[in-house]
Amino acid sequence: MNFRQNQKLFSIFFAIIFISWGLFTLYSTENITTEDIALNFIMMVVGITYPLVIFKTHLSKIFLLVEGIIFFCVGITYLTFYSKILFCSIGASLIFFSTIKIYRSKIKHGV
Repeated sequence: MNFRQNQKLFSIFFAIIFISWGLFTLYSTENITTEDIALNFIMMVVGITYPLVIFKTHLSKIFLLVEGIIFFCVGITYLTFYSKILFCSIGASLIFFSTIKIYRSKIKHGV
């Protein structure tokens, strides 16, 4: 097995662990708060996007942008004040860096 195959296998295990962890914590707790729902949703999104980036490398900038939008929206709508600041800043930085990467690749290719 070479490095690329090991990385693909690791990404599948990573996705299974994060998605099952997100679902398990939703079903195992008795008092579900909006923070629990938001953090579990983000764990599942991260678990889904990592294998997608590994298998579809040409779409990695778009996945990064979508993940930033999800972090920002979840931070604004569901979390408390201090968590809101953290998640909105992470989401805004992901959106910022992904748009810079997208526009740099467009300028480099002359579009």
